[in-house]
Amino acid sequence: MANTVITSTTNSVKVVFNDDSTKVGIDKGTWRKEAIADFKLHTDHVSAETNGGVGRWIMDDGANSLDALIVDSVDGVAPTSLSDLYDKLIALIA
Repeated sequence: MANTVITSTTNSVKVVFNDDSTKVGIDKGTWRKEAIADFKLHTDHVSAETNGGVGRWIMDDGANSLDALIVDSVDGVAPTSLSDLYDKLIALIA
């Protein structure tokens, strides 16, 4: 099975966690774009946080040094680096 797959619609971001679901305790979820507070690029991962601090996720592009969510694709395109993953995630809410 796949790892985390992220897709967007006009107003929301859908995340299917697949094999990563045990790390977050849910199989999939949908968040309205305005509910996403920010994405941050760190040296070894990308973090995402929702407004109000209700949800926070650590993601990477496959290195998985932090037992992070491994993102297979964002809107159907696989990230090529952490910086590329960050750019793809930012484009979802821009």
